[in-house]
Amino acid sequence: MGHFKINEKDLFFILKDQLNYGSLCTLPRYHELDEATLDMLVQEAVKFAMGVVEPLQGIGEAWGVVYEGGEVRCAPQYREAFKLYGETGWTAAARDPEYGGQGFPHMMRIVINDLMYGASQAFNMAPSLTHGAAHLIENFATPELRERFIPRMFGGEWAGTMALTESDAGSNLAAIRTTARREGDHFKIKGNKIFISWGDHDLAENIIHLVLARMEGAPEGIRGISLFIVPKFRVLPDGSVGDANDVVCSGVEKKLGLHASPTCALNFGDNDGCEGYLCGKENHGLAHMFQMMNAARINTGVSGMTLASTAYHNALAYARERVQGSEITRKTLDYIPILGHPDVRRMLLWMKAMVDGMRSMIYTGAFWSDLALEMADGQEKTRYQSLVEFMTPIIKAYCSDMGFRVCETAIQCLGGYGFSREYPLEQYLRDAKIMSLYEGTNGIQSMDLLGRKMRIQDGACFKAFMSTIESFCEQNMEHKTLHKEVRTLSETVARLGQAADEMARRSESDPHQWASYTYPALLCFGDVTVAWRLLDMAAIAKKIMDQKGENDYHRGKIMQATYFVGATLPITMARLETCLREEREIVEMPEGAF
Repeated sequence: MGHFKINEKDLFFILKDQLNYGSLCTLPRYHELDEATLDMLVQEAVKFAMGVVEPLQGIGEAWGVVYEGGEVRCAPQYREAFKLYGETGWTAAARDPEYGGQGFPHMMRIVINDLMYGASQAFNMAPSLTHGAAHLIENFATPELRERFIPRMFGGEWAGTMALTESDAGSNLAAIRTTARREGDHFKIKGNKIFISWGDHDLAENIIHLVLARMEGAPEGIRGISLFIVPKFRVLPDGSVGDANDVVCSGVEKKLGLHASPTCALNFGDNDGCEGYLCGKENHGLAHMFQMMNAARINTGVSGMTLASTAYHNALAYARERVQGSEITRKTLDYIPILGHPDVRRMLLWMKAMVDGMRSMIYTGAFWSDLALEMADGQEKTRYQSLVEFMTPIIKAYCSDMGFRVCETAIQCLGGYGFSREYPLEQYLRDAKIMSLYEGTNGIQSMDLLGRKMRIQDGACFKAFMSTIESFCEQNMEHKTLHKEVRTLSETVARLGQAADEMARRSESDPHQWASYTYPALLCFGDVTVAWRLLDMAAIAKKIMDQKGENDYHRGKIMQATYFVGATLPITMARLETCLREEREIVEMPEGAF
């Protein structure tokens, strides 16, 4: 049996019982679909993940990447799987049929990635990046460029990347130095990019880079950045692949994890022969790229969550089988499975609650994104747009950090075996660490959440988030089973609102002190969101049991919620108080004293 473990019942509980995702089929874009078709897509994605993608985890880790003569080679099985991934429609499942998509709801892309990233994080980055690059072209390029590039990217013939980072322009993209000089119907691109995931490889016959560059005469800073389509090999008028386009891989990074995913340094135009095509409006490149970046931020949270999920299920399987030690009260002289030891049960219950809560958080955000994109214009659509805007940095930062912590805890459950390569947990941990760094570090996400996201649209995003959870609490305050936990959540949400308002004031009056505590504040938002999603699932589970009778599965939904609220939200409340400290050690500590 392979490393990847998933409980399909948990996925469908969130999708069907909690979200009623079949209701999306009432939206005009999906009127030809029904819930049974969505169910079938999920089931087929599980089969593809298990049968095709899962074996690539070990293959890729053993093979790594080979860099020779400016070219990167990957395990041969990766090339076969990448082509099949596109040919069978997984890359473009949620895209419009016009360019080869299947027209499923946008949220299904998240569900698919949950399964594919869990099966092989390193591999699935390649089709996921290809999807993101093609979708940018779909939204912003001319019809001719769309027709030239998108079908082959969606179909698995060509791959795609986003090329943003430079040696002096990481998070600060205003410092980008790559240039674009107009030459007829195209531009000559010149510059160097680093840390480009899947920047070079042999999985496809061409790689289409989406490159940020500055046109001659453009304004300084972010207002002068444009977006360009830059293929590794030139594309001839008939659509065939031509000569090399002066895009050269100058090296690959040696990394802690994701050993099968080539992270490349790319040189564009060293010989003045690199041609690119403007994608979208001049000097609007960063705004266009943020579409892909925001999607990538969500997918970073998905990666953290799904690695946590398979780590938890591996730890649970081990705990059921591993016999070690006696029962603590010596009720029996026989040694017992470690699942019977209280400290192991503590770790497993925390992981179970965190994984289920994160998955519900992410799927809920994905469900909202469909409503935000596809509903008719009006107040309700605007509200969902605000919710998605606010949730994006929480999903990215909280789920990437908590995903890493779950992987760490899973290793702890296995004891010394967890530290060995005999089990997959150490690789999960190494692969998960990058998620808190990708697409803007989690500290940057926290400043975005407690800064811009609090202010935009006169606070509409923050108000939408708060009112959604407050409404849940009001409706369930007298719940016969969960009333105590709902009241605890309500009190925590109220204090969170007060703390967030105070921090918003400090962002204007004392920005250094404010920025010192935005990250712990983001964790509080994440804790509250997970608690809300778990209590919502618990209320649904209780209703099902009232109708159909008691059972362990639904009882587990209730107990994971009450445990998380009781064990975590008191810590959340304490953390909120630290965010409001007036002492200024972080700001005033002399550099020489560190």
